[in-house]
Amino acid sequence: MEIGQERVWSWAASAVEAEARRLDAHALVGERIRKVRYYTLDYRRYQLHPELIDGGPRVIAAESEWDQPTWRYEGFDAMDYGLELTTDAGTTFSLTWDPPGEREGIGLQRIPMLGSGVRMKGDLAIWDVGGRTVSWDPMIGTRVTGVDLHYRTWDEQRGSLWCPHITFHSEGGDVEVLMADSWDGVLVPSANNVAVLHPGQSLPAWFS
Repeated sequence: MEIGQERVWSWAASAVEAEARRLDAHALVGERIRKVRYYTLDYRRYQLHPELIDGGPRVIAAESEWDQPTWRYEGFDAMDYGLELTTDAGTTFSLTWDPPGEREGIGLQRIPMLGSGVRMKGDLAIWDVGGRTVSWDPMIGTRVTGVDLHYRTWDEQRGSLWCPHITFHSEGGDVEVLMADSWDGVLVPSANNVAVLHPGQSLPAWFS
């Protein structure tokens, strides 16, 4: 079974389960963020590195690829799989989406992305974006003061919930993360993509 098919980091069968996920996320509070990595499909692999035919992660190092990163858009960043945060203490937290369908949402877990949020042998590009995107400027090097998992009703009769929106609060400001993607440069809803708003950007009208 693929990782994406079995992963449930967000969707909650009850309010009690949703609260447990909030407590898991609260473990990030008090930490200082030192590194942020984006995980995307490696769109340029076979153009730039055709020798990498067996798959697996490729860390983006060449400055030429940073001129026009595949995840950067006007007002937001968008990535296929999700992101990973590393703290001063060396702790890793990952954020990705649950498989679309019966259980959807984005969730935060204290675990590396590789082998949990994404397959080890997938055609992945890993971007170390600390200092290279305005999205995380408020948080890099500052202390996390709160993490809000914005749960909504999924099935009213059953009492289940899903989380399409996470807010990170820090001493330097807030970061908003949504289930969303780019369509010709426009932020649109998505069940299997993660977007990070640039500072000063409001939540899209369709999100409410």
